[in-house]
Amino acid sequence: MNNNLTICIQVDDKSIYEFSGKINEQGMVNSANHIEKLLIENGAKTDKIQNVFELFIETMQNILSYAHNSVELQNKKREVLCNFSLSYFTENNTYVLESCNLIKNTQKELIEQKIQAIKDLDDKALRKLIRQKSRSKEDNHDKGAGLGYIIMTRKSSSPIETTFIPYEKGVLKYKQRLII
Repeated sequence: MNNNLTICIQVDDKSIYEFSGKINEQGMVNSANHIEKLLIENGAKTDKIQNVFELFIETMQNILSYAHNSVELQNKKREVLCNFSLSYFTENNTYVLESCNLIKNTQKELIEQKIQAIKDLDDKALRKLIRQKSRSKEDNHDKGAGLGYIIMTRKSSSPIETTFIPYEKGVLKYKQRLII
């Protein structure tokens, strides 16, 4: 993986938005707002815009919080290098959100367990689980409420696709793909 973040939005393999560099929380918000504006200008439906926006934020929060190469800045803010792309296929009105970042080997099992536990739940069960976890705060931690993969599963039109590739000792390249 190179040292640049690449954010790329494509329509039927044609890029409409790209960004390279480091990203932090402010950059994440700026990118999300810019993506939202581009989707509105291109006539995307409100529900698709909302889902793309929410899934982009969830994905980037996970990357900022858990990436192996994430650097803590002032006031517990983080900065990281990673890859991100968003593609749109006009044929079936589908967005594909892909991300890639480095994680510690020890995180692989946790990610797989979280996805496995929710992969067969329907929307009603996912909503119920979100309410339950929000009220009980059972998965709360210093980096969030532990709802990210549940929200991603709920907002995606297909199961979350993940790939883990050995990168260096103790580190994996983690790729995630969401269909919206």
